[in-house]
Amino acid sequence: MAPVIGYWKLRALVEPIILTLEQAKVSYDIRGYNLGDAPDFDKSDWLNEKNNLGLDYPNLPYYLDGDLKITQTLAILRYLARKHDLGPKDEQETIRSDMVEQGAYEVLLALFRAWYAFSDEQFKLNLTQLVPYLVEKLVHTENVLGANKFILGDRVTYVDFLLYSTLDYIRLFKPSLMDPHENLKSYLDRIEALPEIDKYLKSEGYSRFPITGTMAKWGNVKSHEPY
Repeated sequence: MAPVIGYWKLRALVEPIILTLEQAKVSYDIRGYNLGDAPDFDKSDWLNEKNNLGLDYPNLPYYLDGDLKITQTLAILRYLARKHDLGPKDEQETIRSDMVEQGAYEVLLALFRAWYAFSDEQFKLNLTQLVPYLVEKLVHTENVLGANKFILGDRVTYVDFLLYSTLDYIRLFKPSLMDPHENLKSYLDRIEALPEIDKYLKSEGYSRFPITGTMAKWGNVKSHEPY
């Protein structure tokens, strides 16, 4: 029986997990939860199941494979990396992978904090802080990647898929931020050219949006024009 991934019907935190599974050529099922529109943003589809799945930390995304039940995005990714040989192989690689994982996840959460603003005014204020932050973090990321093909060299690992999604969200949000970073754009191209990833991105069920839920000020199907 195929493992089940549970998440909202959007990209956000679940995409790196899906990309890791696609790269590993693992079949899986998605339990996509509906999120209502304004003003209530009804979450009952998830809440009705949340405490009935036997999860130690009931949360989305989750990963169910028989008796194995995992929540928390990074815990799922690390498990899949170990299982499918898509993680670091020695201490130096582990240190490098851990740093990039933490850096990419920090940026990812900063994006969501800015986009999930409670008002248009707050969203505009958030952007005045987000954009300079992203400018700095893209420089850091470019320096870390250097001349490497992937984060750990010539071999793609789970952390590349976490970083890919983060950079792709930035690219879709404000394309000009990527203009000074040719090696990051080439890195995105290399990820997308991986045979299994290319096949997934071209599949009928894949869509660039929504990235965020209906309550976000950017990244959902109603608000996703580039800035």
